[in-house]
Amino acid sequence: MFAKKRPTLKLKNILILLISIWLALAFYNSLSQISNWLTSHHFQNRYWDHLRFLTIRVWLPWLALTPIVLALATWFPVKPENWLKALLLHGVLLLSVSFFSGLAISLHYHFFEDMAPGMEDFQPWQHIGHFLFGDNIFLFNTIIYTVIVANINMKNFSKIAENEALIASQLNNQLMESQLQVLKMQINPHFLFNTLNVISVLVMKSEQDKANEMINRLSKFFRQTLDEQENHWLPLRKELDHIDQYLGIEQVRFGERLTIIKNYDVQSLSCPVPSMLLQPLVENAMQHGLGEKEGKGHLTISSQVINDELVINIIDDGIGCNFDDKKFSEGIGLKNVRSRLQQLYGENFVFTLSNNEQGGITALIKLAINAAAKDEN
Repeated sequence: MFAKKRPTLKLKNILILLISIWLALAFYNSLSQISNWLTSHHFQNRYWDHLRFLTIRVWLPWLALTPIVLALATWFPVKPENWLKALLLHGVLLLSVSFFSGLAISLHYHFFEDMAPGMEDFQPWQHIGHFLFGDNIFLFNTIIYTVIVANINMKNFSKIAENEALIASQLNNQLMESQLQVLKMQINPHFLFNTLNVISVLVMKSEQDKANEMINRLSKFFRQTLDEQENHWLPLRKELDHIDQYLGIEQVRFGERLTIIKNYDVQSLSCPVPSMLLQPLVENAMQHGLGEKEGKGHLTISSQVINDELVINIIDDGIGCNFDDKKFSEGIGLKNVRSRLQQLYGENFVFTLSNNEQGGITALIKLAINAAAKDEN
């Protein structure tokens, strides 16, 4: 999916890195001299001698070793999937680089410099341990090798992190898309089966005109649904148009027993809402509230904008519900509404069901308009 490129360092960056290493050695030498000055009774200022030693024995060899280590770090990058193998390999490479650099320093010291008293009988390779561990050159090599490898892999790790974040984001979007589609598909069959059941009853009662009217309204409802199937968001106006088709079907069934009151603030009609959000709430009020009530019933739907929030109320004066009953549980429609709101709005929503003093239930929804608009874009 993503092109694999070997990590590299530009020449300018290499020079900056080498200069930084020399400055670090100079700073280390300064701290070492200060420590000796504070703790030794016979302090001798050997700053320049030590700096020359570090420059010649440590820093200058790395002018030659740096291209080699850069090549090794490029050929064997440290990645999440092979980090242990890569680190073990670089450990072996560090030992090899240190050994050969120590051997080169020892040979130069043995044949071209004045050896310290007592070391005249040493073989050339016997100085390696003295330089690498007695003078801490191996420690310096380890630090410098690690810095170079880290620099060459830093960009590589950054790209890996970015790619992983991109892939995770894409997978998350696909998952949310699939979840929302499943939730919408759960709502539609639920509504369809209830409506077909009503049509069946009307046909058995020989009320052909009402049955035909309900079939036409049902056809229009699903035609609108299919037209918007690619959109998870709709202006509230269109969502209410869907509700009108459903209520038209219910009006045929209830007849004069049902009174529908609509109170929509004009400003609220352009606010984006999740598609098929209100239909299960209205259906719940009709089926479980007004449908089980004897006599006439009222359904009120209102919407308004208050403090950058879209406030929607669906109120019925049906039989109500005992929410404190341990046997009470939300049906598939209510669960879908709550689940979709949580996915799309996070914490920026309110969804409550409460009993009215005069009977029936109020379904209240408050949606953060800015959060919806941001998600929609």
